[in-house]
Amino acid sequence: MTTQSAASLAAGLPTAPGRSWTSWLDRSAGYILTTPALAVLVALMLFPLLDAIWLSFVQWQPGASEWVGLANYKRLFADRLFWLALGNTLFYTVWNVGLGTAISLGLALLMNRPGLAARARRLAVFMPAIISAAVIAMAWLWMLDGQYGLVNQALAQLGLLSEPIPWLTSPIYARWSIVIVNIWLGTGLSAMLFLAALQNIPREQHEAATVDGANARQRFWLITLPQLRPTLLVVVVIKLIGSFKTFDQVFIMTGGGPLHRSETILVYLYRQGFEFFDFGYAAAVGVIFFLIVGLLSAAQALLLHERGR
Repeated sequence: MTTQSAASLAAGLPTAPGRSWTSWLDRSAGYILTTPALAVLVALMLFPLLDAIWLSFVQWQPGASEWVGLANYKRLFADRLFWLALGNTLFYTVWNVGLGTAISLGLALLMNRPGLAARARRLAVFMPAIISAAVIAMAWLWMLDGQYGLVNQALAQLGLLSEPIPWLTSPIYARWSIVIVNIWLGTGLSAMLFLAALQNIPREQHEAATVDGANARQRFWLITLPQLRPTLLVVVVIKLIGSFKTFDQVFIMTGGGPLHRSETILVYLYRQGFEFFDFGYAAAVGVIFFLIVGLLSAAQALLLHERGR
């Protein structure tokens, strides 16, 4: 082996004929070009994360924090309001994933048609996805107003309502109001994902099944739904993670009330940190939330990896 070949081998560079520096740089160009951006991104994420973890083990005081170990976490797991906030978050998640996915699929089937009407439906369905969540929350806050809201006025005009419904001030109705807004807010993106998957299904399969005597319901269950399973998995995971990050609509519409019945984990975290200034305890809530979302993201990556095999 020549000295040059040995040096190349020691450096991990290709030594076979036809595989020169140029080919190695071509293969590595993507990693080289993205390394600075990845380094900045890791730094911007890693420092706040480590700082939050450290903060969760102290009793924060301006300029003189006191180390308390696991006291914040012990208090967290014994706090009834934390479990109530977690329960509310799971409540929103179940309805957003279940009913929201079904509505998105139904709208995608309606949009998967030729013509101007189908294009208009696509625009109307996707519109919430490009509007700020805060703006949407304000619009629904006005529509669900107990006295002058559009929803109560419309129901009264139709004769379906004898007295106003306290959508945002009742412990029962407040949670259902957030469910409605969450589903409406998350339908656009998931419906478009389903639509893209529907348009990739060959028409010949449906035509052949029609010739064989299959009706629309049979074609859906035997042809459409099996080929939508990868997209269905992606939509479910996106809705799952998005539901756990619910904050804007709850904070603006109900503030977590009444009686904490609509409060989510993020609203609870905000209150502890920026209303009560208990930053150590709020950091502990944030660490637990990070672990939950991290596990969901890891499950998403694992499922997508299994799907890609």
